[in-house]
Amino acid sequence: MAFSATVRSPMNKAERISRSLGVYAGQITISSYATTLVECTAITKYFKPISHTNATAALFPHGIVSMAVDPVSESGFCWRWDATTGAFDCYYPSSMVFSGSATGAAVTWDSALGSVGLQAVSKEGTIVKVATEAAANAAVGTVNFVAIGFI
Repeated sequence: MAFSATVRSPMNKAERISRSLGVYAGQITISSYATTLVECTAITKYFKPISHTNATAALFPHGIVSMAVDPVSESGFCWRWDATTGAFDCYYPSSMVFSGSATGAAVTWDSALGSVGLQAVSKEGTIVKVATEAAANAAVGTVNFVAIGFI
């Protein structure tokens, strides 16, 4: 199955917020995730691609300088915008390791419950997370987004 995303927005296009920047906001549902990070053209089409020799401008090849999304979808996946590919990178916590507990022992959680939740397998402490990228063709859910970029 190929990458499949649906973008819904009350906006017809990115709205100008300054001389060179615009904002586009809405909701995106990815029903079939691509681990190859396919560009989300339903969002990037509203922004000017940057093909510039300036090193800073080159960090935003799809024209989007900031993308804010809900921290977790209703399916339990975390989303991160990849400015280089113009795509969302989706993942879920696969394990959490805690340290610094009262007894000095490490605390470990594992993903025996899959993307739905984690279960404790040892004691309390401070958290260090480890995440796993969503599987190809996974339905990673829906999040709200706000994109700001060059128009």
